[in-house]
Amino acid sequence: MYKTRDDASGSQVIRESGSSVLADLLHGYRFRVCESPEDAAQALAIRDQVYNAGCGYDVPVPDDYDRRSWLLLAEDLSTGRAIGTMRLTPRAAGRLEAEEYFRLPLHLRSARALELNRFAILPGYRKGKTFLPAVSCGLFKLVQALVPALDARYMVVCSKAERMWTYEWLGFQRTGLVTHYAKLQNAAHELLWADFGKIDASLPDHPFAEFFGRSYPEVVLPVRIPELDLAIAASQPLRRAVGA
Repeated sequence: MYKTRDDASGSQVIRESGSSVLADLLHGYRFRVCESPEDAAQALAIRDQVYNAGCGYDVPVPDDYDRRSWLLLAEDLSTGRAIGTMRLTPRAAGRLEAEEYFRLPLHLRSARALELNRFAILPGYRKGKTFLPAVSCGLFKLVQALVPALDARYMVVCSKAERMWTYEWLGFQRTGLVTHYAKLQNAAHELLWADFGKIDASLPDHPFAEFFGRSYPEVVLPVRIPELDLAIAASQPLRRAVGA
C-alpha cells in the first residue's frame, strides 16, 4: 500500500512503499550507457523529438557538449524501442553547460563533478503503471550506479521551478542561484547539486530508501566505460531512429 502526503512546499512525496512493487518497478525495461554510434543515434533522436518537436525548443542535436559526454538510454524490452535518455557530462573533460549561465560554487569546480541534463522520455512512457515513473526512476538508478564507476562525486543539475521538488527528493540541494536559459526559451532555471559521496548517509530516513539500496538487473553497467564522442559519430538521421 502506498501513501503520500504534501511536504512543506506542496510537493507529493512517498512515505510508504510496497517491497513487491519496488522489486518489479523496472521490469520490462533496460537502462544502459550508449556504447556505439547506433546507440547514440537513438538517444539523440529521442532528445530531438522531445525537446524540439515536442517542447518547441530549437536546440542543436547533437551539440558541442555531446562531444564530451556519455549518453544514457532506456529501452522497452517488449518492443526493442528506445524510449528515454539523459546526458552525463564530466567536468574533467571541460566546462559544464551550466557554466554558460552560473559561476559554480568552489566545491563544484572539481574534476570529480558531473552535470546531468537533456532528460527526455517519449510521451507514452512518462508515467508508470503505479504512480511511480518507472523510466525516470530507472535512468536515475543508472546514474547512481555510474557515479562510483566514473570516480565521480558531485552531481550538478539545473531545473525549472516545477521540477525542483523531484531533484530535492532525490537528494539534491538548492544553491539559490537562478538565471534564464536563453537556449530553452529563456526559462528560469535554478542550480542544484548533490554529493554522491555522502548520499548513502541519508538513505535510512528516505521514504524511498529500499529503491536506492536495491540492485536491479535491468540496470546494466558497461564492462568498459565508452568513449565520450559517440554522439558525434552517430550519423543516422535522428528522427528515423525512433520511427518518427
